[in-house]
Amino acid sequence: MLRGITLTIPYGQAVAVVGLNGAGKSTLAKLLCRFYDPVRGSIHWDGVDLRDLDPPELRARLGAVFQDHMTYDFSARDNIAVGDLSALDDLERIKTAAVNAGVDEAITELPDGYDTALTRMFVFALKFGKTPKTGVTLSGGQWQRVALARAFLRDHADFMILDEPSSGLDPEAEHDVHLRMRRYRADRTSLLISHRLNAVREADVIAVLDDGVIAELGGHDELMAADGLYARMFRLQASGYQETGPSPSPDGFHPPLPQGIAPGGFHSTPPPPGLSP
Repeated sequence: MLRGITLTIPYGQAVAVVGLNGAGKSTLAKLLCRFYDPVRGSIHWDGVDLRDLDPPELRARLGAVFQDHMTYDFSARDNIAVGDLSALDDLERIKTAAVNAGVDEAITELPDGYDTALTRMFVFALKFGKTPKTGVTLSGGQWQRVALARAFLRDHADFMILDEPSSGLDPEAEHDVHLRMRRYRADRTSLLISHRLNAVREADVIAVLDDGVIAELGGHDELMAADGLYARMFRLQASGYQETGPSPSPDGFHPPLPQGIAPGGFHSTPPPPGLSP
């Protein structure tokens, strides 16, 4: 739950938000999408209060990948096209988005390619006059890439929100997805939310949320030098990949390891004490 923060997301830059569970990261993303409005304070896009913008027009300028993405009983083609319905009849755009998300090959190899039903429901096959048969279900990682392709389909979007976009992926797939997102985010305004700090270290600005407020703000090197919450979390995660050396301390924060959207951007104004973005 957010308790009042001031944060600017500059045009053309990548801002990352990190923090422990319940710190308010996903709440911030939902407020930016205007799934609900702030109780106190305000959020501005290029100087305009989001509450003064028409929600459909606002969301038309956004691209987003959420940790809890949807899976639809549609064809592979339509599952990607829901990211931007204007591309529903443009298979070339859909395929380009799938290629950028690294899922084109997997879809092409399906029985009916992009027309394959991503469901076990018989009714889908009957609808198109085909011989009744079950569709195909994707793996969790493949669904994650389909969700990413939906966001890539919105290549006209001014602002992209990536909320734990690689959750559930194996290390190799996670690395590949983050490389793809890094290329896509280049020169775009984006907000990246992740528990995996290796995925955010190259962001222009990293905001550390703690108990609903911004506890630290800066680049990776700056925050590591400050030796605060971000540095402790980063070292704790890094300790899991160390082959030798002492284990993290029981408190989970002080492992004894060596130091190793659009123009103008979003801006929030500080509110009075109380619930607020």
